[in-house]
Amino acid sequence: MCGIAGFYLDSSCAESQHSCLDKLKKMTKTLSHRGPDYVGAWNNEKVFMGQARLKVLDLSPAANQPLFNEDKTMVLLVNGEIYNFHELRKKLLATGHVFYSQGDSEVIVHLYEEYGLDFLSYLDGMFAIVLYDKNKNQIVLARDRTGKKPLYYINSNKYFAFASEIKAFFALDPENLKTHEALFPYYFIYGSMPSPQTLYKNIYSLEPGHYLIYDHEKKEVSKHRYWNISEFYKNKKNIPEKEAAEHIQVLLRDAVKKRLISDVPLGAFLSGGIDSTIVTGLAREELSALKTFSIGYDGDRDFDETYYARVASAHFKTDHTEFHVKSSHVPNIVETLVWAYDGPFGDFSCIPTNIVSGLSKQHVTVALTGDGGDEVFGGYNRFLVSLWMRKVPGTFWKYAEKLLNRPFFAHHGNKKIKSIKRALLARDLSLIDKLICWTSFFYFDLSHILNKDFLQETPIDLSLSSRSFEEDLKGMSPVSQMLYFNLKTYLHDDLNVKVDRASMMYALETRSPFLDHHLIEYCAGLPDNFFFKNFQKKYLLKKSFEKLLPTEIANRKKVGFGIPLGKWFRSELKEYLMDEMENLGPASTYINKRYIKTLLKEHMSCDMDHALKLWNVLMFKKWCER
Repeated sequence: MCGIAGFYLDSSCAESQHSCLDKLKKMTKTLSHRGPDYVGAWNNEKVFMGQARLKVLDLSPAANQPLFNEDKTMVLLVNGEIYNFHELRKKLLATGHVFYSQGDSEVIVHLYEEYGLDFLSYLDGMFAIVLYDKNKNQIVLARDRTGKKPLYYINSNKYFAFASEIKAFFALDPENLKTHEALFPYYFIYGSMPSPQTLYKNIYSLEPGHYLIYDHEKKEVSKHRYWNISEFYKNKKNIPEKEAAEHIQVLLRDAVKKRLISDVPLGAFLSGGIDSTIVTGLAREELSALKTFSIGYDGDRDFDETYYARVASAHFKTDHTEFHVKSSHVPNIVETLVWAYDGPFGDFSCIPTNIVSGLSKQHVTVALTGDGGDEVFGGYNRFLVSLWMRKVPGTFWKYAEKLLNRPFFAHHGNKKIKSIKRALLARDLSLIDKLICWTSFFYFDLSHILNKDFLQETPIDLSLSSRSFEEDLKGMSPVSQMLYFNLKTYLHDDLNVKVDRASMMYALETRSPFLDHHLIEYCAGLPDNFFFKNFQKKYLLKKSFEKLLPTEIANRKKVGFGIPLGKWFRSELKEYLMDEMENLGPASTYINKRYIKTLLKEHMSCDMDHALKLWNVLMFKKWCER
């Protein structure tokens, strides 16, 4: 695990070696939070590659990067872990390849020698790869199938540059770092940027499951998809429920087991939810002892899950540590989060994720997580609501609309009433647009939060994140469409970004067994009713591990991983929030201050809970200030 960065200098550029090495040094230093253990660098006349390393496997200098093949015609940087490196190493040794380390990454250069660009199909893991092929004078960038590890790039007249995080590019020329104002509205829709876009004009995120080739001679960039999960969602298997449940047990046990390989202390995040509890239970079957970590909020049962985490810890006999977040943490962490995420990030569960990561790093260097369970097995309420809405007759909506327009309901903040109101607005949207609506922060009121002058100059396509998947979605059932679209958008652009930046800010490596691509491929082909049965979410997952899970946890309702920010904004953080919203600074160019006052008034009077919207505005404001 690490931070990687570098660039290929254009042949017409006369920049000195000293200047380029200085820029490379600044890039890797900027990423030192990801890898504090060692800084490695390599360069020739035009190519500059560097890594800030976090030592996890083979702690010796032999595993420091960049890595090379036998004749040093290939130079490699890797961020991540290759879980099947032992098997790959044996095969490559048998064909005559020479290894200089005991680490996992070195197999990649030899796989590339052996199989060319098909080497990616052999890798099982999470990774962002940069490989310089001297013979072809090409740079290859590649990213793992589900996007656990980030990789950004710039292709300008002066550089082809790459880095684990956008902030590393600040060491290069400022003209490459102009903000992309036309994309600002999409932050308010999604709370993050849909891949491959970023909030900067010349900076792009390489999509998960893709590789990119930069040909220096032709000055061309070509992208290719090497993993197409849509085909698995289209080809459904007719399989007995019992057989599927048994196979899922095998796949998930294997996914956990291979993620336990580590030469440094390892633990697990344990929220007390179904996913993290299953991962903890399976890890405990393999290990004689396991450290687990959870986070809570004193006096708030709606968000505090520490009780259930304790139940799971006692059941599996783990060495458990609890952390408690206070409202006073929020003002101190906001600007830190803007820096960590290279911009505003709308999912405020990044706050507890960041805090639990920092505190866990005091005990371990690697942590297993339950991330991906909801994506793979269908754990979100929005899935059930979207399916339910397809079956509701039009007369229901007419009656509900009349009822909810009455004075008693007009400004009622009850969660169920609020959900029905939102469903009313979304009733005519397509299935995919409904999903966008459910996860959006400003969908129906986007024209209210943004200034009119800014909107007039900025055409907005609410389906930006779905257009690139239209062809893939054809031929899928409604359930498969939802699971696939959520995997390709929310997982990639929100969940994985949230966890990677929050954990790597403290050089903590997180591993997610539910994102094992063998498990995802198998589950994608299962019958729809295995995911949702009698309005029960994640039906087959619960069935598969009903003997492993403590009864109290198996029967509990899903609780999102968040904080009581709505309550804090009305009490301990009220003065802080009001002060920040009173003076929007540079953000006032884009945000309608009158609408902010409306949101604040409704929130403070408890008519509505606008915590998510206010958090989005707060993060955007802080980014504009920076």
